[in-house]
Amino acid sequence: MTPNLSRLAGAYVFFIGACLGSFLNVVIARVPAGRSVISPGSSCPRCGKLIAWYDNLPVLSWLLLRARCRNCELPISARYPIVELLTAFLLFAIWRRFGAVPAALGYGAFTCALIALTYIDIDTWLLPHEITWPLLAVGLVSPLWNADLTWPAAGIGAAAGFAAFAAIALVGEKLLHKETMGWGDVWLLAGIGAWLGWQALLPVVVLSSLQGALVGIVLLVAGRGPAEKARAEREAAIAAGTRNAPDPMGAGPADAHRPVDARGAEGTLGPEDALGPPSDEEDWIPPPHAVPFGPFLALAALEVLLAQDAIFGFYFSVVQKMFS
Repeated sequence: MTPNLSRLAGAYVFFIGACLGSFLNVVIARVPAGRSVISPGSSCPRCGKLIAWYDNLPVLSWLLLRARCRNCELPISARYPIVELLTAFLLFAIWRRFGAVPAALGYGAFTCALIALTYIDIDTWLLPHEITWPLLAVGLVSPLWNADLTWPAAGIGAAAGFAAFAAIALVGEKLLHKETMGWGDVWLLAGIGAWLGWQALLPVVVLSSLQGALVGIVLLVAGRGPAEKARAEREAAIAAGTRNAPDPMGAGPADAHRPVDARGAEGTLGPEDALGPPSDEEDWIPPPHAVPFGPFLALAALEVLLAQDAIFGFYFSVVQKMFS
C-alpha cells in the first residue's frame, strides 16, 4: 500500500470509528434502561426536539454547536465527543496493529463492546448481559476469522476466565456473605478469555487489579471514591423526590417513579442523565471504598490486545528472573 493510500485508509478508519462511537453513546444510554438502540431517533433530553442529522455528526456537531442544544441551548455533555474520539483512536490503533485483515474487524467489534461496557459500568455499576453474553458467544467462534487464535485457546480462555472469577464471587456470597465480585465481571472476563485466549488471562487480571487499586487509592485520597459518590447521589435523589425525564438519546420519558439523578440537576445533557439500573437494582448501593472493576478489565484487555508482545515479554522475563 502506497503512503498516500495508507493515509487515506487510516482517515477512513478513524471516521468510521467516530461514527461507531456516536452509536455507542446510544448503547450506553439506552441498554441499561432496557430500551431499543434503533428507534426512536436521537432527541434532546430536555426539550425533546429530534436532533437533525447535521447536528448529530460525530465530534464536529458538538464543536459547531458550542456544546449546546440548538433548540433549548442547554449544555451537551462532553461525554459524547469523548466516546466518539476514544472509539476512533482505538479502532485506528487496531488497524495499524493488525492491518486490513478479518481479525481486525473482529477486534474492532470487541473493542466497541468494551467501550460500551466501560461507560455503562461507570454510570450504573452494571455490566448488562445484553452485551456480555453476545461478547462471549462471538468470542468463542472468533477463530473462524482470526487465524492467530485457536479453538482450544478460545474455549479454555472462556472457561478459565469464568471459573476464576465465579469462584471469587461464590466464596464472597456463600462464605463471607458479601459481594466480592460482581457476576457481570465474571461474564466479562469469560468473554475476554474467549477473544484473547487463555494466555492473556493472567496479564489481564494482574494489570486490571494493579490499575484498579491505583486509581481507587487516588480517588479515596482525593475524597472522590465512586462508592461514596454513589451513596451521596442516592441520598440526594431520595431527598429530591422523583421526576419524569426523557431518555438522553430520545428513547422517551423515564419511569415516573425513578429517583432524580443528582447529576441531572446540573443542567448538562449527556449520558449521565441516562436511566439508572432496572427497578430491582435501584436500591443497591456499592460497598464502601469500592470501584467498578469492569472498566479496568476492559482497559487491561485492550492493553494486552494492542501491546501483547511487549507485555508478554516483560511478564515472562519477570517470572524467569523470579524462579531462576
